[in-house]
Amino acid sequence: MSDQPRQGADLVVECLAAEDVTHVFGLPGTTVMDLIDALARQNAVRYLSTRHEQVAGFMADGFSRAGGQLGVCLASRGPGAANLSVAVQNAHDESIPMLVLIGQVPGSITERRSFEEMDVVSVFRSVCKWAVEIHQPDRIPELLQRAVRTAISGRPGPVVVSLPLDVLQAPVTQPPGPRARVYPPAPHHDGITEAARLLASAERPVIIVGGGGGDAEAHLGLAETAGAPLVTTWLRKNAVPNSHPAFLGALGYGAHEVSDQIVRDADVVVALGCRFSEFTTKRWTIVPPAADLVHVDIDPVELGRVYPPRVALVSDAVAASRALVAALAPLSAEDPARAARRRARREALRKEYDDAAVLPAAPHSSGTVSSVTLTRAVQELADRDGLVLVQDVHTFGPWIQRHVGFDRPRSYYGSAGGAMAWGFPAAMGIALSRPEERVVALSGDGSFWMVAQDFETCVREHIPVVSLIVNNFAYGNTRDRQRFAHDERYLGVFLDNPDFGAFARMLGGHGTRVTRDADLLPAIEDALTQPGPSIIDIVQDPMEGLPAGLAPLKAR
Repeated sequence: MSDQPRQGADLVVECLAAEDVTHVFGLPGTTVMDLIDALARQNAVRYLSTRHEQVAGFMADGFSRAGGQLGVCLASRGPGAANLSVAVQNAHDESIPMLVLIGQVPGSITERRSFEEMDVVSVFRSVCKWAVEIHQPDRIPELLQRAVRTAISGRPGPVVVSLPLDVLQAPVTQPPGPRARVYPPAPHHDGITEAARLLASAERPVIIVGGGGGDAEAHLGLAETAGAPLVTTWLRKNAVPNSHPAFLGALGYGAHEVSDQIVRDADVVVALGCRFSEFTTKRWTIVPPAADLVHVDIDPVELGRVYPPRVALVSDAVAASRALVAALAPLSAEDPARAARRRARREALRKEYDDAAVLPAAPHSSGTVSSVTLTRAVQELADRDGLVLVQDVHTFGPWIQRHVGFDRPRSYYGSAGGAMAWGFPAAMGIALSRPEERVVALSGDGSFWMVAQDFETCVREHIPVVSLIVNNFAYGNTRDRQRFAHDERYLGVFLDNPDFGAFARMLGGHGTRVTRDADLLPAIEDALTQPGPSIIDIVQDPMEGLPAGLAPLKAR
């Protein structure tokens, strides 16, 4: 910091640095200019401007999701805050920790409908874990520390902090507060004992690992001890190595029937860090009412929200799995015949899953790239060390769900929150969090075009993301709903697109357009050798979409 008197804005930045925050993503605006100036006068926290606040939020989401420091985003009052709200809601739905700083009008003019005035706390309260407005500069350390602690502890989520301009400009003398963390709870002994007894007596147990699962080794140890198949929730396929014999796929949209049926047939379900979302459970239909449910979650509110559990454990999922292994091992040894039956059943189910996951032959195509060829290319990328795949919400997603296997931890990320355009900005945040790895984002043309302007941010800030644009000139998911549910009456779903490769080159990056299967992998290889960001425009037929036999979910 310079020798000028410290202001509230300086104290905010000092508090961020004390919490090991390294990046802030945002957009300049009247009420945050003092905060941006404070960021400019120090070197511990790097500030990056985006071209839209939503992108800043998605970048913070990706940065947090990548497993590094807490992602932080910043926007000014009113419209800036509103633009950020989509990213905040998506992070809240997916339990992603984020710190969201919003500039606010000075306290001296509130309730006068001043320029761009918004009740930030009221607007964001329903889409974040906690929202607070700081009214006294001397409370900045206390409330910012609480905001960070709230974001990362328990069930994580975004926390919104409203910072009035007069608070940011006020003189301050106090230092930042201490860095504090809350350690996760361990499972209760009696609950573990009861859960182990249920598992030991089960004939058809299944383990479901969700987004709150954490370390895979503990859950695979439980699956081995129980002789049980293990499935993951929607878009959490990377939670365990897919080549492990216990893995039987991911639930949710695009799941193989064998994966769903394992849950439907279960007599005991062990759910670890899973909240039984709509897509994962096929709209709450696949968990059998007669099954005994052991539900483990760090957030007590989630226990019993959807299904009443026989055993409910407020616990870190990894700690619960390890405790269950210790309690279950001697019980399983008492009945080796039952254990053998469970293993034989799991082995047969795994063969069925492997057969279902075989990719079909590529169809003959002219002037376009088939989804089969693209899936093969994605599998090659998934197998490479030092490479991370990020999947946006697009029609190609079920191909990955069904046919791509992941073995390397933290090598694949997908957003189950539903927000279009998440993938490319999240990939930017992941790339900044893990600069030693190369990040490849897969986006549909509809999603990418919502945030395409921030390819300029990639170029300006030297973020070497490779964007694969699956370009079928359509909003593919809604096109397929009109195809199946509305007698092929298409309206508002087909698009005109530029050459995205030329667009990338215009902004100073690398770009190419691919219209043949044979050219796809060489184009990807070339992009991965580039020092900066790249776009590969992968042209598909306008009706290219879901894998054979898969229909879109029906509207309710």
